[in-house]
Amino acid sequence: MNKVELHGRLTKDPELNDRSGTPVCDMRLAVNGTGNTSPLFIDVVTFKDRAIECAENLSKGSQVEVRGALRYSEWEAKASGRSKPQRRSKHSVIAAEVKLAA
Repeated sequence: MNKVELHGRLTKDPELNDRSGTPVCDMRLAVNGTGNTSPLFIDVVTFKDRAIECAENLSKGSQVEVRGALRYSEWEAKASGRSKPQRRSKHSVIAAEVKLAA
């Protein structure tokens, strides 16, 4: 089962975009690390009505709870000059639910 729950603060205002006619909201969430570790920064994506809702009601610094599924992406970064393209990867969350934390 692929299920994740996070509680943190948005590091910037949500960005609402239109991808092939579907509203998509991209957010970046800072989640406290364990013990003395640095915070984790997680990309969060929502779609359709939820995307519009997040863009209209959330802003940088909002404390939110996110529930959704973890996604892994890989791509090749463009080469600069004579260097070879570099393989990149990241984890992000496809949010099924985003709400202001109490």
